[in-house]
Amino acid sequence: MLDLTSFVSLFVLGVIGWITYKIYIWPIYITPLRKIPGPPSESLLYGNLKTIFTKEDTQLKWVQEYGNIIRYHGIFNQPMLLISDTKIIQDITSKHVYDFIKPLRMMSDALAMGGKGLIFSEGEDHMRQRKMMNLAFIHNNIKETVPTIIRVAFTLKCLIEDKVNLGESKFNLTPYISKAALDALGSFGFNYEFNSLTSSNELTEALNIFTNDSQPSLRLAIKSLEMHVNKRIL
Repeated sequence: MLDLTSFVSLFVLGVIGWITYKIYIWPIYITPLRKIPGPPSESLLYGNLKTIFTKEDTQLKWVQEYGNIIRYHGIFNQPMLLISDTKIIQDITSKHVYDFIKPLRMMSDALAMGGKGLIFSEGEDHMRQRKMMNLAFIHNNIKETVPTIIRVAFTLKCLIEDKVNLGESKFNLTPYISKAALDALGSFGFNYEFNSLTSSNELTEALNIFTNDSQPSLRLAIKSLEMHVNKRIL
């Protein structure tokens, strides 16, 4: 019969063995994703997340080095996929959209901000909302938005040309695309001119703060940890 010391020792060894299996053996040697090319894990606790959040264009560099389907490691070294192949993305987002469900725990912030709208809803809710939204995209309605889109696109083109003429050969285009989308949507969707491409105002600054977290790495790490722990408990 085991005494208390032996029992505790076996328990501790079992826990150590289980942790070793979950964060080292399985993610590296057993997972079905192990044969997919990708960067080696940098940490048993946070995988490759530190590189993603502290260095620029990490995913782009991975795509250039490893291809359009990449395996990397997330919280607790868990293997994850990064897909940049346009055909696969089309299949996931268009043809098989209801087979790839967004993890609700990872979407908690988005759901709190925007609710279960068209972007974040799933299943029957998404089907119903998509059917209602289709009416806004009939031919005649789309034709009415064309002048606005052309005007915003021309403004964006001029801004880019100005930067190039000033000698800037490389710059981040993402903020300008976001502002262009906001200007176009505000104009033909809400009859409001944000003019975020050409000027700054309180509303556009508030939206920028609202949509750009000051601590994205910490927030995502906490959400990943929360999802991982809750999945184990449930």
